Amino acid sequence: MSAATFTGDPRSPSESLSPFDGANWLRAGVSVGIVLLAGLLGVVAFLMIPSAREWMVTSLGVGWAPVGAFAAIAFLLLFVRPSLLVRRWRWWPIGAIGATTAVIALSLVQGKSGVFYTYGLSGHWGYLITGGSAALAIVELLAALVLISLLVIPRAARGYALGLRYAAISVCNVLIFLGLGMYKLGAWSGAAVAVVGRSVGSRIGTRDRDDEVPERLRTLPNPVVDVPEPTPPPRPAPAPMPNVSRSGGWQLPPLETLAPPEPHQIDGSAVAAMSDEIKDALAEHGVYVDVEDVKAGPRVIRFGLVPGYVPPRLDKNGEPAKQRPSRVRVGDIAKRQKDLALALKSPYIRIIETPEPGEGLVGLEVPNPSPGKVLMRSIVEEPEFSKIVQKGGLAFALGQDAGGQSLALDLAAMPHLLIAGATGSGKSVCINSLVASLLMTRPPDELRMIMVDPKRVELTPFNGIPHLVMPVIVEPDEVQPALRGLINEMTRRYKLMEETGVRNIAGYNAKAAEPMSFLVLIVDELADLMMTGGLEVEQQLVRLAQLGRAAGIHMVLATQRPSVKVVTGLLKANVPARVAFAVASQVDSRVILDGAGAEALMGKGDLLLQNNDFPKARRGQGTLVYDDEMDRLVDFWRNQIGPPLPPINLDDDDDDDTPFDPDEPERPDELYQGDILDQARDLALRNPRLTSAMLERRFKVRKSMADELIDELRGEGLVIGG
Repeated sequence: MSAATFTGDPRSPSESLSPFDGANWLRAGVSVGIVLLAGLLGVVAFLMIPSAREWMVTSLGVGWAPVGAFAAIAFLLLFVRPSLLVRRWRWWPIGAIGATTAVIALSLVQGKSGVFYTYGLSGHWGYLITGGSAALAIVELLAALVLISLLVIPRAARGYALGLRYAAISVCNVLIFLGLGMYKLGAWSGAAVAVVGRSVGSRIGTRDRDDEVPERLRTLPNPVVDVPEPTPPPRPAPAPMPNVSRSGGWQLPPLETLAPPEPHQIDGSAVAAMSDEIKDALAEHGVYVDVEDVKAGPRVIRFGLVPGYVPPRLDKNGEPAKQRPSRVRVGDIAKRQKDLALALKSPYIRIIETPEPGEGLVGLEVPNPSPGKVLMRSIVEEPEFSKIVQKGGLAFALGQDAGGQSLALDLAAMPHLLIAGATGSGKSVCINSLVASLLMTRPPDELRMIMVDPKRVELTPFNGIPHLVMPVIVEPDEVQPALRGLINEMTRRYKLMEETGVRNIAGYNAKAAEPMSFLVLIVDELADLMMTGGLEVEQQLVRLAQLGRAAGIHMVLATQRPSVKVVTGLLKANVPARVAFAVASQVDSRVILDGAGAEALMGKGDLLLQNNDFPKARRGQGTLVYDDEMDRLVDFWRNQIGPPLPPINLDDDDDDDTPFDPDEPERPDELYQGDILDQARDLALRNPRLTSAMLERRFKVRKSMADELIDELRGEGLVIGG
């Protein structure tokens, strides 16, 4: 029998025995060309077509290499020698199993970012093969090795079958033995075993649900936390915070509502190397210092520099001159800020002449090479935060300073706060941290809030919580009536305190049967209000800032445009507490802090705090609150039904609560116009050549009103000229 007949090859014996003739060479060349063309088209699609590249990376990733190699080899062999499909049939499943094994192995290798971080190097298809489980992948790899060995060594099939048979028999015997034992134990223990079985079953079900989530998805930087049920049962809060309000009807959210703190490790060797670089960089310029008292914060490391002694001068004989040793001047250290920035390879450094009161050190703040996050729960659990809550203040978890100490502030003692920073610097996250701190520590019968959000997206998610006096104000036209109503409420409270004979809200609540609640006004974008309201809004805010503290009314003003037209001098004088995030220029920094420094911040929560407790701006890292934390906190208060709250009337049409004059007319613009007219008369008496442009700049009024004032003054004979 010929070779062609034995192998099933339809070709002639000479053709089968001579694979290198012209026809086979031509077939081989055509097949190689087709494979190369297909590979070239795939590379071009990957480089030139974004959708194709995204599909290739997402679907199989690096796994296209073994799959493509197997497909190319299979095509070449089938095109050149079709008889191999029958003669060497075992190698085809072996190749397919090998390519699948390579894809499974690549799925166990985790990339650094993107799809490869979530699904592994073999993409979504490789992840579907293993289900994201390392144990299942190992079982599949072992099964592939067994199948390959069975195909390569057919004679070993009987041995494998016997081994599997004996293993199955052993497993069945063990299961039968355990089942009989559990049955006897259940007959003995009765109902107790049933209770134990239910508890074990619940734990097993929980573990199975956890196993359904891939391991790498549970270890992402921002893990997804399960949201509680819509109507959770009231649970007691932790010990540092009071659980029930004064009336006993509202429950505070538990501490588990916030995400747990993330561990943060400091690289000691990197800090020691930075200390040596600081000393060497200053010594090269003749400034000798010692580095002491190194404090590492989440984003910044503070080095304490002790000025050294200046080397003595040499006399004519080359010997040290006899003189009193002198230390290096602090100004010489401050002048070398750019040299230190070059040595440390970072532009975000800051030199403080006196970092802490009572310390003889010069502070140097340098970015941390291994930065960390400051979650809100890490600040809430600190004793400083608990002390503010126990004293009856409005605790605010701002963040951590450059030395790693918590920045827990009391909004009632500030008494008002100005937050400014460019877009993306962390201003909105700071406002969310403030609101979350208040919601964690104060029930609605002790704290009410009024929110103004012209951007419509930052504060509107808080609609529906019982702390709000009214829905979040988003229209600029509704701001001025609300401010006038807030001034009326402040005047009403002053009258009540006058009748009771007390000085502030704390004294009134200690004596009155119906205590007053704190009122917090939060404005997300002050620039929009100043543009639309102008002088009237500024006067209302200044009046609230001057008189609101004793009545329990506090303001939080935020803006991303810290210009002198938005943050005026009169407003800054009454808002001493300020938080500055990264800004564009030194001019903006001086508007906020009356000094430079905010223009050199790193962004993403890096801040400077200035209030009455610190003589100079103090650097820190703001608290980070995830969106799911805020959602759980808002849902907790929305779903809680408590006792009715005392109404707060913010209508500005009540004559009994008018703050300025009981006989104020219905149109407040006429009052301000009359005041401006009197002031314009005084200016015209000093300057008879007064113009409308001068009035427009002086009183910040519209051009039409300035023209009317000039016409009125010209009719009275106080202004001359055309």
